[in-house]
Amino acid sequence: MNKEKYVTLSTLDEQRFLLTKEDSLLIDRENLKLKKFSDSCEKYKLNCFFCATDIYPQYEGGIPKFRKNIYQNLIIPRNSKPFIYKIKMVIGKNDSIKKVEISNYKDEKVKKEILRVLSLPEIKKWKSAQSYIGIKVDYEIIFYLNIKQKKIN
Repeated sequence: MNKEKYVTLSTLDEQRFLLTKEDSLLIDRENLKLKKFSDSCEKYKLNCFFCATDIYPQYEGGIPKFRKNIYQNLIIPRNSKPFIYKIKMVIGKNDSIKKVEISNYKDEKVKKEILRVLSLPEIKKWKSAQSYIGIKVDYEIIFYLNIKQKKIN
């Protein structure tokens, strides 16, 4: 019975905005401006509209392309053991991956390979997240890379 390695990526479920003190101050200032705007609309009985929506980071080509690029570039050593690697990635304010941490790993070679792939130019093509008032902010995504062995009869 031969064994072959294969890799799967989890969904990008664990996500959150990372706001610095400066980000919070900017947001507070903009909220104050919006409050004044809203109050003046109400005072003068105007129909005013403001669409406040958070914008999450976007990968160029979408998450399916992100997965495909990882799968196409990742080279897992033959002697690596099955394991689930926890990857924390921060999409920075400059439309790119700012930081990558692998906090749960068994094999240093696999860790280095994951870091290599996540530093490739085609993988770093992200649009930054924005707060609901249009301020670019850092955004953290946690996902898992699962290395399995596939049994072939």
